[in-house]
Amino acid sequence: MKKIVSILMTSLLLISTIGFSASALSFSDLADSHWAYSDIQTLVAEGTVRGYEDGTFRPNGTVTRAEFVKMLGTGTNVRDKDYDDVASSHWAYDYIMKADFPEDGSNNFAPDKAITRGLVAELLWNRGGKIRTAFAPSMITRQYPKNDSAAAWVYETGLIKGDDGINLRLNDTLSRAEAAVLIIRARKVADNKVTFADTVSPKILENVYNGLNLFDGKAFNPDDTMTNGAMARAVLRIGNEETNLSYSYLNTSAKFEHAYARDLAAVCNLCLGKDKLTAAFADKKATFGDTVAALVYQFIYKSNSPIMYGTKTEKLPADINDMMNICLTFAKDRGVITLKEDLSAPITVREFIAICILMDDVIGSQTDITTDIHPATSKPVGVDHALLLTETPYGNYRLKLKGMPAAVYSTPAVSQAAAPVKDYNFAREYAGIFTDMLAFMDDSVYKRSGADVRLTYYPSLVWKNKEGGYSMRIRCDVVEMAGTKAFADLFVMGEGATGGDAKLTQGSTVWFDVATGQSATSIFITDEKAYVEQVVSLS
Repeated sequence: MKKIVSILMTSLLLISTIGFSASALSFSDLADSHWAYSDIQTLVAEGTVRGYEDGTFRPNGTVTRAEFVKMLGTGTNVRDKDYDDVASSHWAYDYIMKADFPEDGSNNFAPDKAITRGLVAELLWNRGGKIRTAFAPSMITRQYPKNDSAAAWVYETGLIKGDDGINLRLNDTLSRAEAAVLIIRARKVADNKVTFADTVSPKILENVYNGLNLFDGKAFNPDDTMTNGAMARAVLRIGNEETNLSYSYLNTSAKFEHAYARDLAAVCNLCLGKDKLTAAFADKKATFGDTVAALVYQFIYKSNSPIMYGTKTEKLPADINDMMNICLTFAKDRGVITLKEDLSAPITVREFIAICILMDDVIGSQTDITTDIHPATSKPVGVDHALLLTETPYGNYRLKLKGMPAAVYSTPAVSQAAAPVKDYNFAREYAGIFTDMLAFMDDSVYKRSGADVRLTYYPSLVWKNKEGGYSMRIRCDVVEMAGTKAFADLFVMGEGATGGDAKLTQGSTVWFDVATGQSATSIFITDEKAYVEQVVSLS
């Protein structure tokens, strides 16, 4: 009897032990307090994770293609032929053959290659039902042109949103712990729907809000709403690139007295419709539909390149006039909105700035001004430039621009009496004073050296200097020049200026600081007193 009991106890112990090892494994490098512990153990229980022979899981290790598809588990489709680089004896062979892995035409799987976040997104999208109706802004979906539906799905569900809600880092690798968490999280996202406004980093929203300065310095509160009057002034500031609006060429006549009467009149006459031009409407909360339409109109208005508005969309609310319809359709076609939003809901500051960011991506909100002359207008050529979207505050600058060399923002000025943030409005609204001077300088370079150069002016890179004038950080592209010349052969160097020995050839791009040499007391400054203070960057 004792022998039978002993056998039964041994059997029960064996069953218990087998049951435990099938549902949990103790890895020497994975504490139960680890942020991914639960998800990793779920995959252990399912049999797709076993760890390494030395008893480790290596949660921070980079996950390979073979490891990921095994962690993911087998799918329902079986590949019809073997890969050239995966033998049937490979430890992950069955998982690889049933992974439904995106084909690249090479018939190689590269099992030991680190998998990218983009491929992970596509594989999870496959297992999630290959949904093609998810929405994400075009600035998100174009990060993965190979399968924009997969990028939209992982973004809309909140599965992958990157570090800042904008850059998904789909070319990056990921750790084994991250892979486990994404696999488990992907099973629970069926009903999740996030928006760009709710996903993008609040720090980026705040930086753009402060940089654009559309609301007269009012402190950033993402949940604030705004009146139609305040909205109208804000969108006009974008379209006219002025903080102190001059209302040039705008129909601002209104039959009522109001602080925002002129602003509302201009926006209503251009886009929202004259029926909304009342004092009562000025004080109402701005709606999502009205605001998006007005923003789109103003972004297109300020564009330095011809932009087609597009067509109309049917079945919009009856109070949406033709111009609003066209603007809203433009936003939909450019991946800014879906047109499924509640167009009548009050818009928040968060949503307003998010739309500004998305439109800035489509049509840069800032204008660079070159010394090239447009043949049709005989005016300097303007170029649309998008904002640098960063969580780091813009510091001494009102805003920073995308694609600029790091040295442009890291190199200190030689003689600075005020930071560029203080002179941005003046530098933007009176840009003609400075660009005229650069046009003279362009001509002087040609006469001095025979070099044909293009100078580019940036209103956000202008500051008062200690000599009583202004300095500006400009870009110079050498368009045509014979041989090699020193920078000082082209430009007048100031006393003690550095970088004059920099060697330039045709195709060179050089950034430098130039001082006006006099105060901006008139609307006309020549280059006679201008001089270079320092060379900042050369490429």
